[in-house]
Formats: sequence, structure tokens, C-alpha cells
Amino acid sequence: MPGILKRIATIAAISTAAVVAFASASSAQTVLKLGDIYAQNHSNSLADKRFAELVEKKTNGSVKIEVYVDATLGNEREIAESVMAGTIDIAPSGLSGIGRFVPQAQVLELPYLYRDLKHMQRVATAIAPDVDKMFEAKGIRNIGYLFLGPRSLASRKEVHNVQDMRGLRLRVPESPLYVGFARALGAVPTPVPLPEVYSSLETGVADAAEGEPATLATTKWYEPTKSVSLTKHIWHYRFIAMNGKKFNSLSPDQQKAILEAAQEAMEYQGGLVEEFNNKALDEIKSAGVKIVETKNLDTFAKTLTEFNTEFAKKLGPEAEALLQKVRAVQ
Repeated sequence: MPGILKRIATIAAISTAAVVAFASASSAQTVLKLGDIYAQNHSNSLADKRFAELVEKKTNGSVKIEVYVDATLGNEREIAESVMAGTIDIAPSGLSGIGRFVPQAQVLELPYLYRDLKHMQRVATAIAPDVDKMFEAKGIRNIGYLFLGPRSLASRKEVHNVQDMRGLRLRVPESPLYVGFARALGAVPTPVPLPEVYSSLETGVADAAEGEPATLATTKWYEPTKSVSLTKHIWHYRFIAMNGKKFNSLSPDQQKAILEAAQEAMEYQGGLVEEFNNKALDEIKSAGVKIVETKNLDTFAKTLTEFNTEFAKKLGPEAEALLQKVRAVQ
């Protein structure tokens, strides 16, 4: 009898240990790292934080996302390279970042391509399957979009028309599209990493820098320039890019939660764009900065038509087809 009791006790102990081990494995938390370049109060950074909160909630805490904004983990190019390498898991990133690895998608950032935010959101829905395919071929999963625009100029020289762009030393992101865009308008492209833009404007390395109103306000680039010219030249996406291997390592339920959270964060950020842009322009005006309503934007667009077509052509048939699909969305 004592032997039987001993065996029962042993079996019970083993069963208990198995239950504890299973519970421990079930409660194991996956921690993902997200990097972004924008300031804490930028709409993209707020969307990053909302995304992280939603993922933790939807996965019952099994997935946690650590959010690092304000270029804490590097500039946009460096963060994108880290996503490709797997040392950073997720990064909202645009043309000068993840666009380096998916060159066909660069056509989505061409100037004067979208009429407004709603048009841009309709395009995002139409092109999603094409973009997903392009990203997955490079080992990246695009889990959603964030929106920026319309980009305008914080400039020492007021820009009233296309002629005023000539000779302007314009800070641009480190990408061929922005360099070419500046040259096509007669400006002198001056690539400078985002964290160094303010000092480049202070020292005169650049005469102007471009970005949407919320970026011009949060970075305070208007302080050394004293004027902002509303050229409204580019609306563009930031892809919420995730390392493909990391995404595939998650359970189907976790993947579903991440995609749902990204969609909700995308909708949340889209709802902030107009509000933040209006607030930003009010802030800039209240700082005594002159706001210039640049005229004849159709002339800017026409000046850039050939550049847009040639840029897509250089990227190849896939890029040209993607541009055609964008232009077909009304």
C-alpha cells in the first residue's frame, strides 16, 4: 500500500509540474521592438503607441510592443536596415527608409499624385495586394499604412511660384525621388538626415526644408526660416513594415491581432492628420512666422509631369503598372 501511495504521489507531482510548465509556456510573452523617427507628439508617434496598446490588448498580453520614437534607434534609413536585419521588428517607414529595399513602391510618393487624404486612403485600399506582394518578396510584411501630407516648405525665401524655387538650397530626405524632385523644380537638393535639419537651416547649409505642417511644427524648422510656403507638393505613405520572419514566427491568432491593431491604428492616425495640420499652422502663425499661400500649384504639377513619368520608367514595368493603378483611382 505505501508503494501504491508513493507512485500516486509521484504521478501527481509529475502532473503538477507539467501543468505549471504548460501554464508558463502559455503565458510567455513575445516582446517586439518598434522604431520611429518622429517626435513624441507627432500623429505617427501617437499611432505607434495606439498600435502597441491594441496589440497587447488583443493578444491578452502575449505580445508586447516596445515603442521607441524621436529617432532614438537611428535615422529612417538605419531603422529600415535594422528591420531588414531583424534587430528591430517593426518600423513605420517611407521612401528614404524601407523604400530603399522595395524600389517599385517609390512611385507612391511622387509629387502631386493625390488630391487629398481621402483620395490617398482610397488608393491605399486599391494597391494593397500589389504592395503586399512587393514587400513579401523582400522578406518584409507590410501590416498597414500611416499618412503624411501635404508637404510644404519652411523657407528663408518665400515661395510664391515655381520661379521662386530656382537656386533654393532645399533640404530633402536621402532618396533619389526627392533629389530629382528638387532638381526638376530648379532647386539645389541638399540631403540631410532628419535629426540634423534644424542645425542645417540655422547655419545656412540649407535655405529650406520640406514636410507636412505637423512635421514643420514639431521640429520647429520654421524658427530659423521665419516663413512657411504652402506648396502642398507631396502626400505620402509610411508603410508599417515588419520583419517577415518575425511576423511568421507568431501564432495565427497573434498575426491576426497585429493586422487588426495596425488597421485600427491606421484609421486613428488618419483621423488626426487634418486636425494636427490645422493646429500646426496655427502654432506656426502664432510664432510670428509668415504663411505664404503659394499660387498656381497646377503649374508646379505640370512642371513635374515629365519627372514623374521618367522616374517610374527607370524603376521598371512593375513600378509603371503601380503608378497607372494609382492614377486610375478616382
